[in-house]
Amino acid sequence: MDGSATAPRPIETALVTLARKAYEAPALLTPSDLDELRALVGDDALDFALVVNSFHFINRIADLLHVDPEALPEPLRRFELLRKFSVWAASLLMRRMDLANRTYATSFEDAVAAIAPRVGTLSGEALDTAFAPLRTRPKIVETFRLAMEERDLRSGLDRATLARIHATVEDALPTCTEEGEGFHARPTDPVEAFAFVGTRYAYRTTKDMIDALHEAGYDDLGVLDLATAVADANQWARSSRMLGLAPELFYLHQGRDTAEPRRADART
Repeated sequence: MDGSATAPRPIETALVTLARKAYEAPALLTPSDLDELRALVGDDALDFALVVNSFHFINRIADLLHVDPEALPEPLRRFELLRKFSVWAASLLMRRMDLANRTYATSFEDAVAAIAPRVGTLSGEALDTAFAPLRTRPKIVETFRLAMEERDLRSGLDRATLARIHATVEDALPTCTEEGEGFHARPTDPVEAFAFVGTRYAYRTTKDMIDALHEAGYDDLGVLDLATAVADANQWARSSRMLGLAPELFYLHQGRDTAEPRRADART
């Protein structure tokens, strides 16, 4: 990523280009951003897109909730020998895992039929057309179905709050490197501020922001639900653009019409 690799393979260059744009200017992503990968690996490019966008979900939750990326306690990390030992121990654990690819048995038609209850505005041929870019990768359709079920059935947030988070994420999605760094005005509403910072630079979430959410009535589980919703919105914002899927397949939009206008008078 930092350009220091010697003689990178074409696929490595293509992956770095995709990962960089997904981070620096996700608002400008289009299906053409997969063209370079498609030329090298065909429809496997869709799998790479899923991995890139999934990390925007996983890492965002970790950053928003300040989950430590290392098992070794911070005071001990200055000891290089201990750090090397922890990496070695982790590698032993990973070596015992079966990470081989599995054959995916579900057909595209069955995957679309399963997601239909979560996408109430479309059915039949219209739904097949909406997910047509994923015809060769029905497992990605299932990934979105599982995310929708998690949101609809297990999240403690109401639909208006989820829609408001989506709207904030869409507004905050960076269009250039400068929008993902530096200091920018952020909404004064604590939920929208959390979504804004979680979209631009989740690692800069502060304790004061979490305290503001607690004061607004969200307990620790509620904050986790908020972080998951912000991560969901960021993953889908990239996936829909990169894979050529309509935003309304996943998102709830009523928040734009019912929520109060966002005021940007605080500083991040």
